[in-house]
Amino acid sequence: MINEENIQLFKALSEDTRYEIIKALIESENKCRENKYSNRGELCACEIPKIIGRTQSNTSMHLAKLQDWGIIKVRKEGKKRLYSIQNNKIRKILEVLEE
Repeated sequence: MINEENIQLFKALSEDTRYEIIKALIESENKCRENKYSNRGELCACEIPKIIGRTQSNTSMHLAKLQDWGIIKVRKEGKKRLYSIQNNKIRKILEVLEE
């Protein structure tokens, strides 16, 4: 039987922009843990394009897809949209890939 969630995780990682977004969010979490920042490992939608070297519109399209798939979540704070990892499996997969 095909597990749709697993397929979506691999679809997310198979596209370089989505992979870079996920990686940036996980790195933000790791820095947050190391330095005890108050941002909870979140990245603002305005920061992500600069980090990954893509346009705002391209990044927004991929953020929406990752959110639809339940891989990331968004929290609004005033006018800011703060993104973070929602799916723990994606963390584990990236951990293995980065070894």
